[in-house]
Amino acid sequence: MLSIVQTHQLTGHTAAVFALSAAEEPSCFYSADGNGWVVKWDLREKDLGTAVAQAPSNVFSLKLLPIPRLLAVGTMQGTLYFIDYHQKTLLDSSIQTGKPVFCVETNQSVMYFGSGTGQLFETDIATLAISRQLQICLSSIRSIHIHPVLPVLALGCSDNLVYLVNLETFEISEVLSFHQSSVFSVRFSPDGRYLLCGSRDAYLSVWEMNPGKSSVLLHTIPAHLFTINSLTYLPPFSLFASASRDKTIKLWDAETFELLKVIDPLKSDNRNTHKNSVNCLLWLPDVQALVSGGDDRTLLVWQIST
Repeated sequence: MLSIVQTHQLTGHTAAVFALSAAEEPSCFYSADGNGWVVKWDLREKDLGTAVAQAPSNVFSLKLLPIPRLLAVGTMQGTLYFIDYHQKTLLDSSIQTGKPVFCVETNQSVMYFGSGTGQLFETDIATLAISRQLQICLSSIRSIHIHPVLPVLALGCSDNLVYLVNLETFEISEVLSFHQSSVFSVRFSPDGRYLLCGSRDAYLSVWEMNPGKSSVLLHTIPAHLFTINSLTYLPPFSLFASASRDKTIKLWDAETFELLKVIDPLKSDNRNTHKNSVNCLLWLPDVQALVSGGDDRTLLVWQIST
């Protein structure tokens, strides 16, 4: 039986929490908010967060880089900043795009990020310099995820489409069309077989990846009442989670796509839940904890077991 127990209710942010990232320690993570604050949390310390730095704009994306001491921080004003989290300072190095940086992803020595300009940027992590860029669309790139096996990047965009990019040729290889509004979250399954897409239209679409062939739309699920903001898988469990502006977090069977559990403020056994939109999710596999952040300025931590 699926068990979900809330272990932490973390407060201290002074604005909506929009972004989460893993930290270098398994029991730690970073969060960022609408006032630019980036905070580190340690689940071994019940309610103690440490301010790392403050960016001069709302933070929409956050990513731990695979080199010592650096976090990438994407902001509403269109700047991608880099934080030395040991020194707790913003570096002088930054990348200007002109429009919000909604999503950041890493792949070994390379970082990819999408902008409100509709451009995808590839950056060398060692030098923090842009190496390639590609115009994906004429609207915002809202979400990004790299296939776990193939050199393929998925991008969810505000033109309602999902683009697959071949990272070897750095060209669009396929365009997936189903949603009727912006695609706010894309997530490949850990084995690379499926691609989940969550949209402002509140639908979840499930695509089967077929290397060398066209992707197949398997399921279209009216998963929430309002925008699906975030999706994440929960390995080693055969589960994934979705978070929405409807204030709920839902857990799903990753093979059958059956809804298993709803964390809902209207349920009597889940009173300590988010009171407003749930904006972001992060799975911490080593401690089997799901972290959620929302418009209520609160971070909730859920222990998952089966």
